[in-house]
Amino acid sequence: MDVIIFLFFSMLEWFALILLTFALFRLEIRDHIGQLLFASFLLSLFSFMLFIVLELTLFATLIQPIVVFLFFWLLFKIPVFYAGLIVVNGYLAYLLVTSIIYLGIDYIGVESYPGTPITYLIQFIAGILVFILTWSIQKLRIGYSFVQYGKSTIFQGVNRKLLQLTILGYVALASNNMLYFGAHKPLIVLFSMTISFALLQYWTLKKEHEAAFWRRNKKYNIDA
Repeated sequence: MDVIIFLFFSMLEWFALILLTFALFRLEIRDHIGQLLFASFLLSLFSFMLFIVLELTLFATLIQPIVVFLFFWLLFKIPVFYAGLIVVNGYLAYLLVTSIIYLGIDYIGVESYPGTPITYLIQFIAGILVFILTWSIQKLRIGYSFVQYGKSTIFQGVNRKLLQLTILGYVALASNNMLYFGAHKPLIVLFSMTISFALLQYWTLKKEHEAAFWRRNKKYNIDA
C-alpha cells in the first residue's frame, strides 16, 4: 500500500511538472496526453527507485532532470538543444513553487522527508497549484513559441547564452536536494531557483522576440 501511495503522489507531481513545461512552450498537450501519462508513471517508478530503494535522496535532482530530458528528446521528439532548455525551464518553474511551500513548512518547524505524509501533502498542494498555473497560462495564451523541429541550431548570440543558462539552471536543480535535505538551507534553495529561473526567462523572452522578428521577415527557416 505504501508503494501505491508513493507512486500516486509522485505521478501527480510528474504529470503537473510536464504539463507546466508543455504549457510554457505552447506544446500540444491534447495530442500527447497518453504519452504524458505514460512518462509520468515511468518517472514515478524511477523516483521510487531513487528515494526508497536506493536511498539517493540527496542526488535525486542531480539525476532526474537528465532522465526527463531524455523523455522530451526521445519520446516527444524535441531537438536536443530545445529539449534541454524546455526541461530546465519547466523544472525550475516547478521547483520554485515547491521551494516556497518547503520554506513555509520549514518556517513552522515541520520536517519533511520522501515517503512521509507531510511530503505527500506538499506534493498534492504543489500539483494543484501547478495545474492551476498551467490552466492560466493556456487560458491567457502566454508562453514561448520559438521551438523548431528538424533544424540545426547555431550556437551564437542568444542561443549561446541560452545554452550557458540551461547548464547553470541544471546546476541549480542538481544542488536542490543537497541544499534542502543535506544542508537544510531552504532559503538558499529558493534564492537559487528564483535567480536561475529569472535569468533564463529574460533570455528566453529575448529568443521569443528574435524569433518573432524573423517570422515577420519570413526568415525563420534559419535558427540564428
